[in-house]
Amino acid sequence: MTVDTVIVPISDMHSGGSTALFPNYMMQFENANVSPKDKQKEMFEHWTACAEEIAKVRKGKRLLIVHDGDATEGWHHNTSQVVTMLENEQIRIHIELMDHFLKIVKFGKGDDLYYVKGTEVHTNGSENVIGEDLGATPCGEFYAWEELKLEENGIRLWFTHHGPTAGDGANFGNSFRNWLKNKIFYECVNNGIPIPHYVITGHTHKPCWTDYVGRHERKYHRLQGLICPSWQMRTRFGHRAAPLQLGDIGLQYFVISKDGLTGDPVERLMR
Repeated sequence: MTVDTVIVPISDMHSGGSTALFPNYMMQFENANVSPKDKQKEMFEHWTACAEEIAKVRKGKRLLIVHDGDATEGWHHNTSQVVTMLENEQIRIHIELMDHFLKIVKFGKGDDLYYVKGTEVHTNGSENVIGEDLGATPCGEFYAWEELKLEENGIRLWFTHHGPTAGDGANFGNSFRNWLKNKIFYECVNNGIPIPHYVITGHTHKPCWTDYVGRHERKYHRLQGLICPSWQMRTRFGHRAAPLQLGDIGLQYFVISKDGLTGDPVERLMR
């Protein structure tokens, strides 16, 4: 029996980074006790508010949550922007944050949680450990997916961490739309693969929603794309890669009805 389902992609939490989301209390680690900064406290309030909104929206509905890569920050390129360099402690931060979120949204029987693998320099396999601890749906013997392809109420959903940027200025969204057209739609057509209805990516930290409508087998098919925002303020690398730009922190969600109708994505960002 199908039911209305709320789709909640979460991406790029980068737990353990000094500019990333952090629990709203002091955590005791092996080499230091760490308390959140003022901006991290604001992020945690937004994290909680997002969970509370989803808890209201999901009443009478199934919940599908997908963390779409880069669950932890790792320690890389000799960065000093971490609260701990130890992988097990970064994993602990992430699990505590997700436990808080899952409790508020009343995640339970009939709901599903998935983890998609992110960038190795950040996660180093930590998402498999996290997924197992949180009871995520496994991929064979492991608990994190390279690419995730689901079908929910007849709607095909593809999740992958890496994808194109959204672009800038007057060209915002063009590169993402062209990628959907060239790399997804026509790759599916040319290889006889069912075309997805949604492709959801992360990695670039700049949210975007766009679509491409193509014609195949005498029918029109709408392919929608989402790039997820992150839960990390800009690092020194971010300031170099995108100087003077605003950071987008938060999440998006949308509903697929039991009849296979999809609503527009709802975006909840803090500046």
